[in-house]
Amino acid sequence: MRELTVYYCKKCGRYGFYQVARNAVCPVCQIPMSIFPMSYQYFMDLDYTLRDQLISEQIAGIPAAAPSVVQRITEEDRKNNSRGDVAGMKAQYDALVLENRRLHQKNAELEETIVWMHDMIWDLTLKLREAPRP
Repeated sequence: MRELTVYYCKKCGRYGFYQVARNAVCPVCQIPMSIFPMSYQYFMDLDYTLRDQLISEQIAGIPAAAPSVVQRITEEDRKNNSRGDVAGMKAQYDALVLENRRLHQKNAELEETIVWMHDMIWDLTLKLREAPRP
């Protein structure tokens, strides 16, 4: 299976990922898109603002800095390593802590409901046993 390649439109700046060059046509301008001189994985490791900046530099004719030899060699290891994105990991951790607290609160509310229903059922059962039978 072919790898994805990054393509961009020289007219409007849209970019996309395609396996086959003939499929790389801008959906807005309807013109063939150009290959972006960067591997798909390296491009995906960038944040959106840096991607847009590199695409606009490419359209303006400013050559993009090619990844260094070390970056190309370690690319496979980097995509499986999450230590580089500490800020993203912190944000994800904070979101998970908040979700955990919310779920614990919801669980406590549901347990209170179960206790209330259990008590109500026992009260009704006792009343039915004590009630005179016709």
